[in-house]
Amino acid sequence: MSTSPVLNSPRGSLWHRWDLHFHTPSSFDYEDMSVSNEQIIDRLVAEGLRVVAITDHHVIDVERIRQLQQLGADRLTILPGI
Repeated sequence: MSTSPVLNSPRGSLWHRWDLHFHTPSSFDYEDMSVSNEQIIDRLVAEGLRVVAITDHHVIDVERIRQLQQLGADRLTILPGI
């Protein structure tokens, strides 16, 4: 039996914001290639997102996805998308 405050919330169902179609500078057509992984994570967290799927055009940048997952740690879940 879990004692997690999220699982035992008196509010009942909890809803979180997800973005399942998100691009990074790994996409060839991303507008600002100078954006860092840290800036991406900070902005997504600030916007209240909890889960993001990276769906860059024509590439799955495994290294970037792993870095984003590490930076997001317990604040944000990063999924690879196709």
